[in-house]
Amino acid sequence: MSARRQNGGGLIEVMVAIAIGLFLLSVLTLIFTSARLTKTSQSGLAQLQDNQRTAMTLISSIVQSAGYYPNPQIQTAAQALPAASGFAAGQSITGTSGTSGASDTLSVRFATLSGDTVLNCNGSSNTSGGGQIYINQFSVNGSNQLACAVNGGTAQVLVDGVSKMTVLYGVDSANSGSTTHYYPASGIPSGATVRSVWVTLTMVNPLANQPGQPATVKMSWLTGLMNQL
Repeated sequence: MSARRQNGGGLIEVMVAIAIGLFLLSVLTLIFTSARLTKTSQSGLAQLQDNQRTAMTLISSIVQSAGYYPNPQIQTAAQALPAASGFAAGQSITGTSGTSGASDTLSVRFATLSGDTVLNCNGSSNTSGGGQIYINQFSVNGSNQLACAVNGGTAQVLVDGVSKMTVLYGVDSANSGSTTHYYPASGIPSGATVRSVWVTLTMVNPLANQPGQPATVKMSWLTGLMNQL
């Protein structure tokens, strides 16, 4: 009888030990999964914030250069920035309005001298030995990337994870020296002076596969045209 009790007790102890082990293993699995999910979330959020900062910095720096030309003492804006495709003489900023929910485009131009270190949207400066006008066109491609083309060249990718760009133009309708109305590119009154640009980017949310997270996140900012103020 004593031997039977010892054998039975040993089996029960093994079963209890297995149950405890399985419980501890499940707890460790939950902790590991939670830690990995937290790390993934933090990494995705950091990437989203980096993309937002990069996009805002690049677009704002180019918009602030709109209308710049190096010799205002001897030239007018119309002389330095003559009429070109999509631009009237002296005009420095324009764009297109996307249709059926498509992304807008934003085009900014300014004049430079060789060696003046004024950068275009692809990070290059004028080293031609003479004057150079840069037309910087921002757009969003079919791969959810913010891109920019210089003077009609191949668009270079600037930021990933951008599904749409919407642009409104702050117009001084009353010639008061400040913005009075905002219009899409298709609605800007003829001859109006654009003094600011309001850009909204729709960013792909890297955390969209988690419960309660939206598919996209929007960010907006306002940039004044330094050469129009």
